[in-house]
Amino acid sequence: MKRSRLLTVATTMTMSAALALLGNGPAQAAPLAPATDGAADGGRVIVVLGNQHSDLKLRAQSSQRTNTTHNDQQSVVTDIKANGGTDVTQLVSVNAIAAKLSSAEVNRLRANPAVREIVPDEQMTRTAPAKVPQAKPARLSSKLCPSDPAKPFLEPEALAVDKVETDRPGDTEQASKIATGKGVLVAVDGMNELAGNPNFVRPDGSHVVIDAPDPTEDDSDGEYYGDASSVAGQGLVTYDYSKELPYSGLPTGCTFRIKGVAPDASLVDSRLIDTPPSASGDIQLESQVVAGIDRAVVLEHADVISESYGYTPRPGRYSVFYAANDAAVAAGVTVVVSSGDSGVSGTVSSPATDPLVIAVGATNTLRLTAQAYGYDDWINNDITPLSSGGTAPNNRVVDLVAPGYGGEAACSPIGSDCPTNTLTEAFGGTSQSCPLVAGAVADVIQAYADTHNGVKPTPALIKQILTGTAKDVGAPADQQGAGLLDVYAAVRAAQQAPGSTSGAPEAPALVPSPSQLDVTANAGASAQTVNLYNASSTPTTVTGTYRELGAAKQFGTTVTEPVSAPGPSLPVPAYGATAASPITFTVPKGLDRLSVDMITPDPTNGTILSFTLVDPKGRLSQISYDYGTPPSGSAKFGSVPNIQHVEVAAPAAGQWTAKILWANGRAHLQSPPNVPGSYRGTISFRTMGQHYVTKKATDAVTIPAHTGVDVPLSVDMPTAPGDHPESVQFVAANGAHTSLPIQRRTLIPSTGGKFTGTITSTVGRQVGQISTFDIDVPAGKKDLDVNFHTADASADNGLTYYLIDPDGKVVTTDSSPTTTVQGVGSDKPIADAALVTANPKPGRWEIDVMLKLTVSGLEFTQQIAGTVGYDRSDAFAYNLPAAGSTVSATSSRQLFFRVTNTTGIGRTLRLTSTAGDITFGAPTYLAAGTSALFTATLKPVAAAGTVVSGAVNVLSNTSVAGGSQTLAVLPYGYTVGTTVNP
Repeated sequence: MKRSRLLTVATTMTMSAALALLGNGPAQAAPLAPATDGAADGGRVIVVLGNQHSDLKLRAQSSQRTNTTHNDQQSVVTDIKANGGTDVTQLVSVNAIAAKLSSAEVNRLRANPAVREIVPDEQMTRTAPAKVPQAKPARLSSKLCPSDPAKPFLEPEALAVDKVETDRPGDTEQASKIATGKGVLVAVDGMNELAGNPNFVRPDGSHVVIDAPDPTEDDSDGEYYGDASSVAGQGLVTYDYSKELPYSGLPTGCTFRIKGVAPDASLVDSRLIDTPPSASGDIQLESQVVAGIDRAVVLEHADVISESYGYTPRPGRYSVFYAANDAAVAAGVTVVVSSGDSGVSGTVSSPATDPLVIAVGATNTLRLTAQAYGYDDWINNDITPLSSGGTAPNNRVVDLVAPGYGGEAACSPIGSDCPTNTLTEAFGGTSQSCPLVAGAVADVIQAYADTHNGVKPTPALIKQILTGTAKDVGAPADQQGAGLLDVYAAVRAAQQAPGSTSGAPEAPALVPSPSQLDVTANAGASAQTVNLYNASSTPTTVTGTYRELGAAKQFGTTVTEPVSAPGPSLPVPAYGATAASPITFTVPKGLDRLSVDMITPDPTNGTILSFTLVDPKGRLSQISYDYGTPPSGSAKFGSVPNIQHVEVAAPAAGQWTAKILWANGRAHLQSPPNVPGSYRGTISFRTMGQHYVTKKATDAVTIPAHTGVDVPLSVDMPTAPGDHPESVQFVAANGAHTSLPIQRRTLIPSTGGKFTGTITSTVGRQVGQISTFDIDVPAGKKDLDVNFHTADASADNGLTYYLIDPDGKVVTTDSSPTTTVQGVGSDKPIADAALVTANPKPGRWEIDVMLKLTVSGLEFTQQIAGTVGYDRSDAFAYNLPAAGSTVSATSSRQLFFRVTNTTGIGRTLRLTSTAGDITFGAPTYLAAGTSALFTATLKPVAAAGTVVSGAVNVLSNTSVAGGSQTLAVLPYGYTVGTTVNP
């Protein structure tokens, strides 16, 4: 057996003496409030106070809650201002103060017992697109335009897809015939600055936006115009595609109008809820978001808040306005949140992970893109590749999906981030999906109130109605949630909710509660229950079937092609220049799901490429999405992800075509096409197929009319630790159908063991994929040890690992790839990482693996192999006093510590004492598996007679800058005396 190398280390370094004395000595200092994620360094922060006053309702008791929180905050505000703090904002929905503080003031406030925590006041920025010569557009088919210009198309196409309103004669399933949001207030940011836009003025001259200081103003941001159009566009202005899609080649007289889901709802401006997605460098602070929620609820008394917005999800760190939204919901306000635009693989943003809000993902409505790019036909309702999906760290999935790619929205040439060459904008992303659902909420509120004596439904009931009536689109539960928004079905279900006075014709519906099952358990069967409400006036019999995707299998061969580009002076078509030869592939019959991937091994992450899928009938089916940007300035890497991924439900059998393009897939249809890049390497292309696996979930259950029945479910938890989404498809004899998402998270066995994660995709926006694993740690363990390995150690293939305790606190982090040059070691990068903590608290621990943003493009997927173990630390003390011994107040005692680096990675180790009475030497580097002998000196600092209880902490760095973790804790104790009792 190979023996560890033993190093002897001199000790000269004195650590700070943070006294922790017991007995007759000084009292132990109260713990400091945490300052997380760099807040301790100062800058813009949010100081969160301990008492959140959740007993005072934000809307019904707004004055009392405002006064109470401001009284709590007054002494802290005075302290902040007296010590140089600036930009102070007092918040109400969260009892907190935002300010710009020095690091010294942050650390002072941490000692204030009224302070619970201090967090950064997060911010985000935007960048503008480049210019490129455009080709002269070809004349397109007249099928893409209305047959009569006097009967314009209705935009967005989502209105027809979501059964809100259509221009089809005889269509009876139109929600607009039942409810239009009348009497409902919807809060969205940026509304005051667009109040005067012609599309937000009603036929009688009144304004959709109320309380605007200047109702004629029309210079808001493109994001806000899109939100307002989606909720309450009036449809009174006629536009022409030939002008509004300037690169499409559509003929004059190709007319359309823009209408919202709830045109009779009123809009109120809440300050700074949304962040515009793409233009001029505007900055949004988290405190401003919370202040917007305060305004919406306390001042405007909104019924609905639409938040087309989210922070980058960071394990162990939920945004402060997560709590603000909860306060709004508790006050009776329905909060709708976009899931994010970071792709389908584990990227749902905060606060969409909040169980109390309605989290919305995005689907395709491709008519507008087909018009712009020259396709005569298209396929709708697939999950759009940008839609944030997957399972969140707290085991949540999106609640439902709505169109998000894309549609037309009113805009203004003088508004920021609006096209300067048109009166409208091509609007999309979950920033479109969210306000569409917010408009649907307004319709549900009206439909319910109209049939329930004016009483408005609770946010929880609204959520159940929308998810219960959503349409299954054949996507996995962690992408579609309950399915696609169906506004007609939702308003009919609202009319038939318990207590209804409606005499409307019957519309069968099943409404489940809860709206999703989030199950975390050991492998085996887990007993669950769901309540199914039969909205019909007659009994019905219901059966349930479990559905989950089976293993993905490749069909066809992987294709690798060289990348080229037209000359820089040559014109480029609207959809982008060809980057490689089109690829054809044959889809077999009966496939339930098609997944297509393209990788680009660009080591600079600077090559923006996408692909378009066309089905055997020539229909536009999917467009991949790339939000990345090339490296600029001295940056070594860009944020281009090097991988493109799309999925198609129930793909048509036959020959498909993939067009490889110099394009980002972002459908900014009023902007010129992308500039071809300089990359001349290769791309590789692969197709995969999956089938759904189904099995019986329930026996037939008869549910009486207008009644809810508890239905038992036995949920099978797979053997492999990690996330395994599935759904239950409930079908009623009367034609009602609902899809209930079940998120299954199998625990790592409490004894430890192996687990595996798979990195599948990223779009290069905000965050890469996050994979989460949970374990129930038993009591009495000396240390908890988690190790990771993946094969690809490329510098642009960064991963961050988190270990989070049962209280939700991030205990330690690590990252890969890493070199072990931390004093001594190889400079060869490795893709290994280790998370260690001593004396782990018993309970449920969370392990997160987060892809930073990009991959190397060297492989289509990556396997992250992990192991969990206990009590691996190897640290021994010699001559360390034990409790009951005596150490002279005037003497010094030499101590020895033998420590082995058991992390598996080269680490720099150091020792500290909690009692501040031991002097240690300098930190030293230890290669994996090697040992060192540390020497130290103990000299009591307490008065004679004091009983001292302390511990020596063995600490190591991690590959995260400033990272630290505790490998071992060695307790000691003694009584300070005048003689030594060995």
